[in-house]
Amino acid sequence: MADQNIFGIAGLLGWPVAHSRSPVIHNHWLAHYGIPGRYVLFPVPPSMLEAAVHGIAALGLRGCNVTTPHKQAIFPLLDRVDDLARKIGAVNTVVVEKDGTLTGFNNDGNGFIQSLRDADPKWRPDSGPIVVLGAGGAA
Repeated sequence: MADQNIFGIAGLLGWPVAHSRSPVIHNHWLAHYGIPGRYVLFPVPPSMLEAAVHGIAALGLRGCNVTTPHKQAIFPLLDRVDDLARKIGAVNTVVVEKDGTLTGFNNDGNGFIQSLRDADPKWRPDSGPIVVLGAGGAA
């Protein structure tokens, strides 16, 4: 189990992931703030997802982000999935809890709402209609 006082190791679990810029972004901010840890890629083909999920806590990881094609397939492999992830129908973040169990979350909705508030601090959900262009992860 990971020491809860340090960041440790986290990463991006998906297939394929070699194109991802996530390690560059996350490792930059870890170094910038002097946080001991690394963010790495976990290229996991669908046939190995169950084994990979079982290894998350066993290897001492703090958690991982989840990308295509695992955002739905990971649901039954987790100990808990929060209500928002269930409503959205996808998990994009897995956290290793202090007891070693795994909880799935989805941060897309919160990120979308925050971007609206950043653009207009007076924005409220009842401010009127908004438009989302695209579909799936590209939207």
